[in-house]
Amino acid sequence: MNKKTISATVAVLTLVLLTVPVAFAAQEQAWFDFDNCSMCQKMTAEKGLMENMQWENYLTADGMMTVTVVNPGYEEAFARAMKNMETVGGQLMAGEKLYLCGFCTSYGALQMAGATIENFETAGGHINLVTSREPAAIEKIHVHGQRTIDEMAKMTAGDKHGSHDHGSHGHDHAH
Repeated sequence: MNKKTISATVAVLTLVLLTVPVAFAAQEQAWFDFDNCSMCQKMTAEKGLMENMQWENYLTADGMMTVTVVNPGYEEAFARAMKNMETVGGQLMAGEKLYLCGFCTSYGALQMAGATIENFETAGGHINLVTSREPAAIEKIHVHGQRTIDEMAKMTAGDKHGSHDHGSHGHDHAH
C-alpha cells in the first residue's frame, strides 16, 4: 500500500467522521469494537490480518504517533481492508447511519479539533502522526492517545470489550 492510498483512506475517514452528528459522538461506546464497528469490521474481515499486525502508540510533545507493522504476506489484506474502510466512508458520507466505535469516532473528531494527520510508509511499516500547534487540540490528541494505549493494555491482558475477546487475537495494537 502506498502513501497516497493510506493518506486517501485517512482523509476519507476524517471527512466521514466530521459528518457524524455530535450527539452520536457523545454517546459512550466501546473504545474498540471489532465485531460491530463498521470501520473496524473491515480489518477483522481479512482472515489472519489482525493476528499479523502490530500497532504501537506513542504520545509526542505535540500529539501522538502510531506505528503499524504488517507481517510479510499480509500487506495485500491490509490494503484491501483500508480500501473497504474507504467504501464505508462513502456510505457514511451518503447519509447511511452506521455504528462506529469510540476509537473511530474520537479519531475523526481530532481533525475537527485542529489536528494535522500525516501518514508515512517505511520499509518496515506505516506511521500515522497526529499533531497540532494548538494547546487545546494537543490535549485532545493526548487524551485520545492515552485512552488508546490504556485500552490496548486491557486487550493484551485478555480483558473483554463488548462481545469480542480482543485478547484472543494475540495482537498488540490500535488503529
